[in-house]
Parts: sequence; C-alpha cells; structure tokens
Amino acid sequence: MRMFVIPLITLLTIPTLLFAADLKLPDNLKAEAMIIRGEREQMWEKTLVVRFPERRRTLSTYDGLVDALAAMNHSANPLLWARVNDRFMGKAGRGGKSYTEFIHERTARSLKLNTNDITKMATAADLDNLAMVTKEFGPLTVTVLVTAGARGNAVRTGVDQGNNIEGQEPHGTINVMLLTNARLTDGAMARAIVTVTEAKTAALQDLNVPSSYTKNVQATGTGTDSVIVVSGTTGPRASYAGGHSKLGELIGTATHEAVIEALGKQNGFRLPTAHIAQTKTP
Repeated sequence: MRMFVIPLITLLTIPTLLFAADLKLPDNLKAEAMIIRGEREQMWEKTLVVRFPERRRTLSTYDGLVDALAAMNHSANPLLWARVNDRFMGKAGRGGKSYTEFIHERTARSLKLNTNDITKMATAADLDNLAMVTKEFGPLTVTVLVTAGARGNAVRTGVDQGNNIEGQEPHGTINVMLLTNARLTDGAMARAIVTVTEAKTAALQDLNVPSSYTKNVQATGTGTDSVIVVSGTTGPRASYAGGHSKLGELIGTATHEAVIEALGKQNGFRLPTAHIAQTKTP
C-alpha cells in the first residue's frame, strides 16, 4: 500500500491554480456555479463547482443520496487520466478513482467543506465544451449542465460486452448535472435520472452516434456516464418526474438539447440535415 500512496501523492499534490470563472444560473435555483481552472504536470484540470447556501437533497450515480452543500464535475486532460491509471492501477488501488477522490478532497478544502458535503462526478471531456440549458414553465425551472464525449467508449447497453473491472473503464463520458427549483422527493429524483437517461439516449440516436464496439448498431450511452440530480427549495413539491409531467418534459428537453450541444462541441457530432428540417416543420 505504501508503494502506491507515496508516488500518487508526488503526482497529485503539485497543481498550479490558474483562475475561477463564474457561470450565471437562474436566480430561483439559489445556487452559484464556477469553473476552477488549473494545471498539473503541464496538463489542464478544470472543475465545475455548484454551491448551495444550505444543504440540498441530491442523488448521484457516484455517491448515492447526499445532503450536499455543493456538487462538482471534474474534468482533466485525457493524458493525465491515462498517466494516473498507468502508474497507479494494480492490486494496491485504482488509479482513476484515486485521482477523483484526491480532487474531491482538494475541492472540499478549497471550499472549507467536508468531503461528505460535496457530491461528485468526473470526466475527460473538456469543461470548455460545457453545455448549459435552462427550461421554464410557470413556477418550474430546470437547468442542465452537460459535459460529453462519445468517440472512444460509446456502448449499446444490452448488446455490447463489458470487459473491464472497476477502475479500469475507458474514458469518454456523458455527465449530466440537473438543477431544479422543484422540491423533489427521493422517488422523483430517481425518476429524474430515468428521464435524463431517456433524453440522453434520444440525443445519441438523433446524432447517429454508433457503438464503439459493435458495428452498425446505435449507441445508447457510454460505459461511464454519470448523473447528479439536485432538488430545489423554492418551487412546487414534486413526487414524479417522468415524461407525462411538465417537470419531466422540461428535464427531457433540456437534457436532449444540452447533450446534443456538448457532443457537437467535444466530438463534432451534428444533427443530420433531414432531422433539423423535420423539427422545424410546423
């Protein structure tokens, strides 16, 4: 174990912090967002941090249910991910997950929070290609922040094989952070993840993103996708977030648009001309 920890600390504890840039979120979400930019071994690191004035109920595919004071999506140069994995993957630990946990701890310290106050996800997609989409209807507001990459490990779930053990997954990830002013029950947060996933898969279908592993089949996602859902405090109470509800519609349309935008920025995927023409037809 000692052989693993010492070199890992050597690699990870000498970052160069550059600057933080704020993002404007709708006022009724009662949250502040910023992207912290830095450099490690001459390779970029960027962390999206969304901070709340009080604890928010969140559901994350990485951390589960957390009463959080912040949510984060960490992005790093793919070569940095590869370096961490190559050096530190083995029986003593899992390189990518160890790096993610290290960044989680560093971010908590910088915000003067405990690690269990922050829910997290991570990616090799560049946060400069972040897509942010807001949808509103009546008293409801939904904002979705997406980073996305699908060139290297797009999968068709139910068809493609899984050949990696935990911590060895290839990089290329669609990460979705969903913020709403609606006061969601735990069940509604779980259903929101289903709605996000359906909308993400629809976006991949509309973009004709293929599986990276099986010829001539459509991808449904990547093998490392993550979602964080953040419940609100100022809006109506909601116990259902499926597609038959107005809340579910807002979540679906915001996610669909944001995934398409993020994949366009990151990978150059574009909607076919026929699809664009169809969506504009009255």
